[in-house]
Amino acid sequence: MVSSTRPIALVTGASSGIGAELARELAKDGHDLVLVARRREAMEALAETLKAEGAAATIIAADLGEAGAAAALAQELAARGIALDVLINAAGLGDSGQFDRADPQKIAAMLQVNVVALTELTQLLLPQMVARRRGKVMLVASTAAFQPGPEMAVYYASKAYVLSLGRAIGYELRRTGVTVTTLCPGRRRPVSPRSRKCRAPPCSAAPCR
Repeated sequence: MVSSTRPIALVTGASSGIGAELARELAKDGHDLVLVARRREAMEALAETLKAEGAAATIIAADLGEAGAAAALAQELAARGIALDVLINAAGLGDSGQFDRADPQKIAAMLQVNVVALTELTQLLLPQMVARRRGKVMLVASTAAFQPGPEMAVYYASKAYVLSLGRAIGYELRRTGVTVTTLCPGRRRPVSPRSRKCRAPPCSAAPCR
């Protein structure tokens, strides 16, 4: 259970990879955590390591690839009385292959996680931060956001959307006390069973959730 006396940060995609690393850094910085991902066991292991930093963690297993998952997550936070100081949208999904031969279901899932859920969750949780005139939001994009990506066209395009969204709402929120940061990491190793090897630089692997 998170504490009411420490700032609270929610991290999606917290079961591994960038999400898990960001959760560790937030714990070191004095935050309690709300960890959100599909894999509960991985988050439970992470929560144990966060205790060493004095951080408590609430674990919410959710698949943001499902329609309505972001709204359900926001409702659960409200029901638990959790007011966030930080929102980290780190969940992501990727796949490789030629666009005209791609599995439509994989494309739909990628867009649901990378674009739809990220947008919905950010819009649902921002108003409480703006009302309190304080809060921090991070959207995890990629260096893929700056260029087209043959053989990973949808993934690259989805990250360009995240970068554009982050820049725009960051401008809209100036002087509100709420900041928006868009993180654009580069190459990293696969960390999820769902990861796919990418043959188009600069990414060596799709992100996980």
